[in-house]
Amino acid sequence: MYQAHFKLAEEAFSLSPDPRFIYFSTQHKESLYKTEYAITQKKGISAIYGEIGAGKTSLARRLWEKYASHPDYNFRILPHSNYPSAYQMVKDILKEFKIDKPTRSISDALDALQAYLIQEYAHGKITVVVIDEAQDLRPKNFETIRQLLNFENNREKLLQIVLFGQNELSTKLDRQPALKDRIVTWGALTNLTYEDSIELINFRWRVAGGAESAPFDQDALQAVYFYSNGLPRKISNICTNALIRTVASGLSVVHKDIVEYVAKEIRLDPEMMKVKRIGRPRKAETTHKPA
Repeated sequence: MYQAHFKLAEEAFSLSPDPRFIYFSTQHKESLYKTEYAITQKKGISAIYGEIGAGKTSLARRLWEKYASHPDYNFRILPHSNYPSAYQMVKDILKEFKIDKPTRSISDALDALQAYLIQEYAHGKITVVVIDEAQDLRPKNFETIRQLLNFENNREKLLQIVLFGQNELSTKLDRQPALKDRIVTWGALTNLTYEDSIELINFRWRVAGGAESAPFDQDALQAVYFYSNGLPRKISNICTNALIRTVASGLSVVHKDIVEYVAKEIRLDPEMMKVKRIGRPRKAETTHKPA
């Protein structure tokens, strides 16, 4: 809707994981670099955690883009981790790698996986499993992951594991010291700074075909940061709704009162809402023209 009004080639703030629109702050780049180090050097396991909307999915998507079609890697993602048993989790890993050897127990499943890993290693392949939503892992499955790290030779791990999870993941790993001590690299994704938040907005605007900067005035940008708390997913959600309301109001620039209105409308955390009254958009137009 707003794309035509602002002469964009496509939507700027979609929540879909399009890798072209991924903005990497310094902390995202560092987390990605450390994880790639652990994978390529066959160190075994790494962990990335952060709030909902902090950019974990974007990092997982970037790893997928880099390794899933690479001839030297076998890369799979488990989209959830809430397995009722260790046997079910390992069976799912076997299924992802198309290992169809019949198994009747966790011991059988582990043997089948180990045989596959040895074979792939002999062929020069690096096998990688990303476990998403890893904060939902049950205690016994954390222990099974530790067992998977025992698949190794004298120099390298045969299976590379990346845990992605919400902040609760770090707390759960604290209660699993035998596994925690084996984690080679950690990535903690926190809220973006104000500067990074504004750069994210402008970066996505440019990728969508817009001008150098998005049509938000300074007060509106400050409001976006305030209500989003520097979380990329909330930033995108606020921007989408604010742009739609701006167009519906016949304006070409997003003002602070529009951001305040949509923040209330999309029901952001009331504790973050310091505004007593949400006003209607201003009718006065500015000199800013759409790209």
